[in-house]
Amino acid sequence: MSTQAFDSARDHRITREEASELVKAFQSKAKTDEHRASAFNRSAFEQLLAQPNAAGIRIYRAAHKDGSPTMVMVAVDQAGQDLVGGEAIFIQNGTDCPPFCAAKNWI
Repeated sequence: MSTQAFDSARDHRITREEASELVKAFQSKAKTDEHRASAFNRSAFEQLLAQPNAAGIRIYRAAHKDGSPTMVMVAVDQAGQDLVGGEAIFIQNGTDCPPFCAAKNWI
């Protein structure tokens, strides 16, 4: 779990090995048909970050009415507060894995 407060200047990069370890830690306990990932196209991130005062993106784990998992993204400001007023943009509707998983597993 991250214990660091939001920092709009943080470098979030990690090594491939670190990424692999984190993903494996989750997937090793996941059921065969359990939600593992969601893919979003570039424009989803661009739309969020183009909003006034956007300094980053928060990704919420969420659920559809039928209980199936999804992700919801919202822009955050410099202080890490969700931008939810007025004309705020919210992103969902990603491509979920399963059933649409990467053909080649990098993990």
